[in-house]
Amino acid sequence: MKNSKTFLLLVAGSFPFMTLLVSGLSIYLVNRDEIVFNLADIIIPLSGLFLAISALLYLLLWQLRRFAGASNITTGILAGLSMAVWVQSQLLIWNFGHFNGKIIAWDTWKINMYIDCIVWTVIIGGCLTGFVKRKRNFEKAMVICIYFLGSVSVMVSFLNAPEKIENTIGDSEYKGIFNFSPQNNVILILLDDFQSDYFGKIADTYPRELSEFDGFTFYRNTISRFPTTKASLPSIMTGVLYKNEKPYYEYISGSHEKFNIIQAYKNKSFSTSFVGQLEGVYPEIISMEKVAYKMNNAYLYPLFEYLDLCSFRALPTFLKPFIYNNGNWFFTYRDRKNYPPLNHGADIQFLEQFEKRASVVPDMKGSFKFFHFFIPHAPLCVNENLQFDPEISGDSGYLRQARGAVKLASRILKTLKKLRLYDHAEIVILSDHGTGIQQAINHKNIYYDALQSVPPFVQTSSFALLLHKPPDSKGKLITSDAPLELSDMACLLGLCKDDTMCRGFNLAKAGGTRSRTFYYYEWDHEYWKNDYLPPMTEYIVSGTAYDPESFSRGKSVYTSKGIEPIPIHLASSSYRLGEEIVFSTDGNSKADQYVRGGWSVPEAFLRWTDGSVAGLSFHLEKAPGKGVTLRLYGFGYLGNEKLNCQVVSIIVNQVPIGRWLVKESKWYEAVIPGNLISNGFVNIVFKISNPLSPSDFEGSKDIRKLGIAVNKMVMEAIN
Repeated sequence: MKNSKTFLLLVAGSFPFMTLLVSGLSIYLVNRDEIVFNLADIIIPLSGLFLAISALLYLLLWQLRRFAGASNITTGILAGLSMAVWVQSQLLIWNFGHFNGKIIAWDTWKINMYIDCIVWTVIIGGCLTGFVKRKRNFEKAMVICIYFLGSVSVMVSFLNAPEKIENTIGDSEYKGIFNFSPQNNVILILLDDFQSDYFGKIADTYPRELSEFDGFTFYRNTISRFPTTKASLPSIMTGVLYKNEKPYYEYISGSHEKFNIIQAYKNKSFSTSFVGQLEGVYPEIISMEKVAYKMNNAYLYPLFEYLDLCSFRALPTFLKPFIYNNGNWFFTYRDRKNYPPLNHGADIQFLEQFEKRASVVPDMKGSFKFFHFFIPHAPLCVNENLQFDPEISGDSGYLRQARGAVKLASRILKTLKKLRLYDHAEIVILSDHGTGIQQAINHKNIYYDALQSVPPFVQTSSFALLLHKPPDSKGKLITSDAPLELSDMACLLGLCKDDTMCRGFNLAKAGGTRSRTFYYYEWDHEYWKNDYLPPMTEYIVSGTAYDPESFSRGKSVYTSKGIEPIPIHLASSSYRLGEEIVFSTDGNSKADQYVRGGWSVPEAFLRWTDGSVAGLSFHLEKAPGKGVTLRLYGFGYLGNEKLNCQVVSIIVNQVPIGRWLVKESKWYEAVIPGNLISNGFVNIVFKISNPLSPSDFEGSKDIRKLGIAVNKMVMEAIN
């Protein structure tokens, strides 16, 4: 049995079986509703790779069969590696969050790395010992166990796999995406996460970059109805708002069947195409990534994506950074030809195919195109020239990526002009929501009181981009303050015959005032798969969207269990004393729920204050009697030793409680008296003495006003 062909063949195939098939299928099947490619796209090259690796390992084992020691060691190592891969991919599954190109703070995963190393060492060592000592029963049992466990894991993954909803189209339909009518064309260009005040900044600072926007009106006072794409996109397409009154996909099917913009143009005998990033989440979307790779003949790209996924799942944690590399995946990086990773790269490849393939079909009555691009959505990795630039960050980095989105839209407009379609076309350029992360361009860095004010991130989440060029409109870009909503889209395009539905829109266009409602919720990527969205808090916008004073909290929270009144503590997030908050991209707590004005975006290991004032807001689950000790670990920005330290005053519920001289990395402490927080609310303000911008020093492009860098913080009850 030891050196039989069958035994050697099974051992040789065990490692590629466990790595390529078991590990890969386990992550693919459970997440296939989020993965663009199908197994049919990779089955042939994957089978060839599996057979090739198995054959090479078999040849190695066959050559070593005459050398007992070397043969025993090699077969033991292969069996041990196979079993270790199974344990890693099926049992040691650590939650690294959503792979969207974000930086993973691997230093926070050191314990997991140690656990993995110990487990791998024990498994491989145990197998090696059994094989070296020629324990025949052990060898046979181990090989059988490997294939049995692997097969069971694949079966379980298959049974737990969500339904993969997709639009399967042929080659002619792919090409049809780029076909236009000679006269009647309507084009919607959605730039995901484009915060509208940044477009105003671009118009003021870089007017030449908008030279292609002839005949457009910029409706800068437009709001989204929701802070993320999943709820916002259907409201754009149907005008119907989702408020957790029924399961999401039940709402989608009902609202979409009653009325949707695509069907409205189909009823006009228009050819329609909806290309975007959310295939399966909303009807009729064709994956932009799939279109880009199909038209670009990138046939091996799906295989590389699969290899990245299965390698990340199979390898111990200390090797995972080499595979993921902050979105620059190990295998796909080698095939993306210096495009930005993930969705950003698909955007640019699609744009290039559009410029190459867009054409006029003489007998086409009309066409409706909806292109949903990911840029300028985070992570920040694309500059104003649509080049990969992983070094950009902060508000200045977002501005550069937003300029890249403008360039993307401009190139589409330029192509339409070359085809002589631009003048008669109706074009809308929009976003689905604001960022909720970047500060407002003209923000006031003042104290945020959670009991009285609306959080800044609620306001900036609502800042939706909307530009409209009606057919035959000409002239320089103009700006309008009409109070519009993205759910007005059917009215804007003249598709809605329901006067009641368009009453607010018509009033706004006529110069009237209008009260609008924004539904804010705390998003987590698990909600892509859930039947309901998070609880939605109602906010009323009574004036101009850019004015914080226009926002006020409404009366209701919309949950999966029904409509509830807004509790007072909803103004600040619940906090359990003793819970450590990590201020990084992968903290153990969501620092964003406590952060108010005056903070930059989180980085790998820390978060900077930006400006002279930074705020935090908490609602304690249990109010302490004697007070709490506030402890913060961080350091000060000293501007190349220009300063000796940053002097930080701590103010709690509008009462000063202490001062820190923040210099080197260490714990800083302050005591908050119990009488200041008897109602359970803790509003903390850090006043920074002398924030400095790195751009003031040679070689830096960072224009933030940095004060202190915070790594973690905790509040502990005084006994």
